[in-house]
Amino acid sequence: MTTASTIRRRYVTAPIAGKAIGKGAEAGRLVHYRVCGEGPAVVMLHDSPRSSRLHTITMKMLASRFRVFALDTPGYGNSQPLGLIDPAIPDFAEALREALAALGLEEAPLYATHTSAKIALALAARGGKMPLLVLDGLSIPDAPAPETFINAYMRPFRPDADGAYLAAEWVHARDMLRWFPWFSRKAESRMAMDAPAPEWLEDYGIDLFSAGPHYSDAYAAAMRWNPLEDLRTVQVPTRVAARSDDVLYGFLGKVPVDQNDRLTVERLGSDRDEWLDWLAETLAGAGAGAGAASPPPPEAAPDAQAGYVDLPKGQLHWRRNLSGSGRTVLALSAPTTLEAQAWAQALAGSRPTLVPDPPGFGDSDPLAKPDADLLANSLAQVIEHLALGKVDVLAIGLAAPLGARLAAQRPDLVETLVIHGAPHMDIDAAFNAACCPVIPFDAHAGTHLHRIWHMLRDSQVQWPWFDGTQGAARKSAALPEPAQMHAALTGVLKQLPRYGDCVAAALTAASAEKWREVTVPTFVTLGDDPAQRGAEEIAGFLRDGQTSALPASPQEGAAILTAMLGAAVPAAS
Repeated sequence: MTTASTIRRRYVTAPIAGKAIGKGAEAGRLVHYRVCGEGPAVVMLHDSPRSSRLHTITMKMLASRFRVFALDTPGYGNSQPLGLIDPAIPDFAEALREALAALGLEEAPLYATHTSAKIALALAARGGKMPLLVLDGLSIPDAPAPETFINAYMRPFRPDADGAYLAAEWVHARDMLRWFPWFSRKAESRMAMDAPAPEWLEDYGIDLFSAGPHYSDAYAAAMRWNPLEDLRTVQVPTRVAARSDDVLYGFLGKVPVDQNDRLTVERLGSDRDEWLDWLAETLAGAGAGAGAASPPPPEAAPDAQAGYVDLPKGQLHWRRNLSGSGRTVLALSAPTTLEAQAWAQALAGSRPTLVPDPPGFGDSDPLAKPDADLLANSLAQVIEHLALGKVDVLAIGLAAPLGARLAAQRPDLVETLVIHGAPHMDIDAAFNAACCPVIPFDAHAGTHLHRIWHMLRDSQVQWPWFDGTQGAARKSAALPEPAQMHAALTGVLKQLPRYGDCVAAALTAASAEKWREVTVPTFVTLGDDPAQRGAEEIAGFLRDGQTSALPASPQEGAAILTAMLGAAVPAAS
């Protein structure tokens, strides 16, 4: 059930700001945001390297009075980066202007904290139309930090083929919460703050890994930017505030209130409830501009590259590539989208592709229970939501039974089904548990990161991933690029307690009875991959099934798959 405090996630496409470069720039830049509540619109921005998930609790508490929009800064959360080398605060401000215009929120009061406070202030000082700007924590150093300091503080985030970066980033994340600067591990550099709760650290880690190599984009820009001139010239009513336990509290005395009557300083206590009451009353006092409460643009425009489908108890996230022609190929893999994304990338240019995050992974909410038919129905809703007509389904590995359930339930939506590896028919509870083991979050040593990484890595070189025998070796498999591994790992982090739901659902449908319900034309692939050993048996259960050779490697098999989906091919001997 949807309530006023239910947070929905959305995308909007904003024009590329400034000097953006890179492939696809002409299509605009995806801005990801969260929204909930009823009433006049207000906008919230996060600090670095966080995302809009930072504000989820506050959004729900404000939902009874406002329609709250929380945006992901470019390069953070799910928002696409600017595509600039060393972007500056005015670049982010221009991107914010374009995002607010695309959402119809130019005249909404705006709340920004730490890094985003400089971004919002820069926009306000350059023609921003917001009726009120609330800056919660604003750094006003005597001089910008030296480049040597910035380079040391913002050392590169580089996923590597061995996963060694995981330990470095976990230590980095913990040390940033103990010392300033984090690399000066001395008693005199220790910050006067307690260690955060494990729940906070887990959220922080998700945001850090979501930003990845872009984590320092706005962070470094803020370190280089002195906001004094913007404070002196801004004509928007601006309240600069900080709580007494904020590391930026001491900068309040440097706000030039004597030089600009639009500025007000608010010194707040450390009590969060009192802060929330203050924020609600401050925002309410601003009112709302004529355009502030206008609804966001419709979700999933014909050329949308990513989006969500609203389900009865959550949302399902999808991404697609529109290059190529013909029917869309819906690619499914589980428990992550690692294999599906690899095939989608290999097919790009020949066929449009669609890759949903299965419920319980990445940005798709888990279902109420792991049920194959419910999951297949959610996939059908994506196809209908995007008005794709019939699609071809490529169901890979542990996701094969899910593709089969979609085809069995909704043959009106599936033209051809390709089963590329599938669970054996003799699977038991022990196999199920081993496929997606419980991986607890480790707030101390970060061991959960290494367990996920090696599970994903092993799954690419042996089947099943936990079988180290010679018979399980995947002879033609290649390890993914570090960026692909990092994306899959981050998707598991976002849903760590439920990442295995889709596999549990799939294995309940891996039976002869369920396979016999598939009536659409189906190819079951043959090859030297251990995951394809059950192909002959599965094909025998299908009413309109045949086997066909297909390499395990997407790069080697893309052309063959394209031909297979375009017309019938001879069955493999």
